[in-house]
Amino acid sequence: MKRIIIDSDAGVDDALAIILALKSPELSVEAITTVAGNVEVEKCTRNCLLLLELLEPKRPPIVAQGADKPLVEDLVTAPGVHGNDGLGNIASQYSGSRYQAVPAEAADVILDLVRRYPQELTIVAIGPMTNLAIAVEKEPKVMKNVQEIIAMGGAFRVPGNTGPHAEFNMYVDPEAAQWVLDARLPLTLLPLDVTEQVILYRPEVSSLRNRGDWRIGNFIAEMTHGYMRYHEETAGFFGGYLHDPLAIGVAIRRDFVRCRDLRIAVKANDDSRRGMTVVVPRRSEKKWQPNARVAQWVKRKEFLDFFRSRVWG
Repeated sequence: MKRIIIDSDAGVDDALAIILALKSPELSVEAITTVAGNVEVEKCTRNCLLLLELLEPKRPPIVAQGADKPLVEDLVTAPGVHGNDGLGNIASQYSGSRYQAVPAEAADVILDLVRRYPQELTIVAIGPMTNLAIAVEKEPKVMKNVQEIIAMGGAFRVPGNTGPHAEFNMYVDPEAAQWVLDARLPLTLLPLDVTEQVILYRPEVSSLRNRGDWRIGNFIAEMTHGYMRYHEETAGFFGGYLHDPLAIGVAIRRDFVRCRDLRIAVKANDDSRRGMTVVVPRRSEKKWQPNARVAQWVKRKEFLDFFRSRVWG
């Protein structure tokens, strides 16, 4: 069983990722840490606690609240995509959770768990990398004992989803992403190039609504409606990208994606290209070394079948 931390900004596809993780026996979710991104961090924490109330895991993970803003710039959120509450504006329909966040900061929880499980812990980062950068800044030697970081972020051969060049997580905190890249930790990056190939369409959600646990089916159907309507209006299909669930899938099965070792940089000081991820060519540096394994290709159908069977199984 693989021990993981999910570091999340708790939007709609984050919620689908957390559901997938908690319903996958291959994973032991040790903690869910929250970071400002899709919505403010307090809403992210509330959303994660709501998910635990819905799923009632036998071994509930720690929930710890993290950074409430990026390292340098002001916070940018995405209410048009995820709703004002991060869950498609349905959070108010659910009562409070019996679960509570621990008082410790997310970065400290990450460091404590890495110390407890050296070379055993995978961090699945599905929001801006602010918490990870803070942890690296505090204890760089401790973070060297992370087994792997699997991060959803970046765009290379496809347009961005936050302006023409940048993917949202990278745009929100490019300084944090670059800090993590510079730390030379074992990092697998899943950019829009692969995550935009895995799409869940609205008719599937409707047909699966009453399969398995009806509470989860209803929750997913209601939560994803606005998210899918957004893509219908902006991308021409009534459905939603499974950006963050793919990161959980890769934590379970590496063969869902095929990667290439690259050296990546994230633009931070260029307003017109903020958050843009670029490949640093070998010829540009005498001591060129890769700093990430970047997914180039995805087994789209296999992952979608896997996702459906787990979430509605």
